Amino acid sequence: MSDSKYKALVAMLKKNILDGKYGNEGRFPSVRALIRRHGLSNTTVLHAVDELVRQGLVSRKQGCGTFVCAPGVSRSIGLIVPGVACTDFFQPIISEINQLARSKGYQLHFGEVFSLDRAERIRQVRELAADFVKKRVAGVIYEPLAEPNGSEANEHILKVFRRFRIPVVFIDCDIVPFPQRSGYDVVGVNDVEAGAKIARHLVAAGAKRIHFLMCRLCPTTFKNRLYGAEAELICAGKFKKGNILYAEADDVSALKRHIRRHGKPDAFVCSNDAIAAEFKQTLEKTGLSVPKDVMLTGFADMPVASLMTPTLTTIRQERSQMGAAAFRRLLERMANPDIPAYEMLFPAPLVVRESTKKKKLKS
Repeated sequence: MSDSKYKALVAMLKKNILDGKYGNEGRFPSVRALIRRHGLSNTTVLHAVDELVRQGLVSRKQGCGTFVCAPGVSRSIGLIVPGVACTDFFQPIISEINQLARSKGYQLHFGEVFSLDRAERIRQVRELAADFVKKRVAGVIYEPLAEPNGSEANEHILKVFRRFRIPVVFIDCDIVPFPQRSGYDVVGVNDVEAGAKIARHLVAAGAKRIHFLMCRLCPTTFKNRLYGAEAELICAGKFKKGNILYAEADDVSALKRHIRRHGKPDAFVCSNDAIAAEFKQTLEKTGLSVPKDVMLTGFADMPVASLMTPTLTTIRQERSQMGAAAFRRLLERMANPDIPAYEMLFPAPLVVRESTKKKKLKS
């Protein structure tokens, strides 16, 4: 039996099943029909059908033949998005995945993670993973948990899915920072490039002391943006040690201590638009005005970015496109678990607004 022919047959038959070619509870072609249709040996076809049975995609009924399993087994997928409890960033992604799942005849299991408490949110995600295993979902789209304790929780959840051979596609970020790769499919944007783009813009706008706000709940995405921005600043000769403020966006005391120790920044980079909007108020409480005293940037181009006063310079993310790409990749991964993992990184254009208005040079 040719291993390559066997794998190719399994992948093709699985794709046909997942695409609904045989219908719900539809009769699956007999071994003899598959041999005639594909010109393969009896052994190859039998092993391929056995693999489909093992994966729960088809079942044999004594004296009746082979049938595609019920949709609850082979045509259901799971969606886990812990960040939905903290931000509305993921809503367009979730809506797109839900719409595509329905159009393709899939049942989408989306258990909302609603708690703002970090430990409780992790517990809810772990329970969702266990529930998806019980429901025998065919695959999962997952937004990895951020630090702190995100790595440990992610590894536990992924171990559960690996044990039951449930494929996973990451949305928004990987579980490891650049330049590492986890070996899972990832759909997002090039955060390293986006960070460099923001730093390049601030330097061109006249900023000489560019600092970064790093909140306690720090996703891999912002670490990657920080990596790209710092690399750009080093190349421009603008990098300085002590340029990271480790604090929450509303912590006035931490900001004052940071300024006393490291001097007054003339630009701050925040991990997203919502945090930037909150941090602007904190800057004002210390007597700093945006953009007169300090320029400010966010990330994602959420509605708040254009509603702020002044409007916020940010990086745009095409969130609906990310959701669609993650769904398509999951179908591919479900059909052929052995295909190489890849990153699909969408363009992330810079949107320049009033918060980084170029400073006038003194004559």
